Amino acid sequence: MKKKVRLMLSMVLAGTLYNCAQTNPNRELITPEQLSKWQTFDKGKSTVNGNELIVEETKGSDGYFLISPNILKKDFILKYMVKALSESTVLINLFSVTQNQGDQTFELPPNTSTPQEVWQWRTEMKHYNLTFNNRSHGIKPFFFKNNSPYSRGFHENLPGNIMETGEWNSIEIGKKENRLWFKLNDKIYFNVEDCEPLGEGRLIFRISGTTGENVILAKAAFKDIVISYE
Repeated sequence: MKKKVRLMLSMVLAGTLYNCAQTNPNRELITPEQLSKWQTFDKGKSTVNGNELIVEETKGSDGYFLISPNILKKDFILKYMVKALSESTVLINLFSVTQNQGDQTFELPPNTSTPQEVWQWRTEMKHYNLTFNNRSHGIKPFFFKNNSPYSRGFHENLPGNIMETGEWNSIEIGKKENRLWFKLNDKIYFNVEDCEPLGEGRLIFRISGTTGENVILAKAAFKDIVISYE
């Protein structure tokens, strides 16, 4: 009986938090269904599975992008849960993303673009790049500000990887005035001061696997995505 009562209370609390997030103008909850409708690029697919979204590359992919339809405000806190479902999965967040025209549209390269052309498209955008799980690429987690293809405002690195496959991890990415930070499971790994911070921009989730002779496709699960403006 006690277990049933606790379960009912948990469901009521979850419903209350959901309603508050939906009605609070300073707090946006992104459901798996909403995330699955974001603009995408390159080869991949998304599947809603209960309260989570499974995102995975498909054959021929060189990384799969999910691009927010809305422009985030200059200052925000992004929180979500993520789980890498493949040993090859590299997890990347691009945020405060703007293109040259700086308007509401977001231009993608042609589907026939080579990996080098896609890389050029990425480097021509102003953005912050936070890559925090890339063991399969043989590279340690890093965080940088991209001003142009030839200019970076900062470039921070960690001494070793910080995630394991098959485990849920809580993510917090914050941007407030001149400060930017990244937390994994409530531990701060990056805490950067940017004297000339980027302004409003889009949010992009990207997963990437391995290429070449030993191709392993990336796969990950996302849930509980909340963006706060406080």
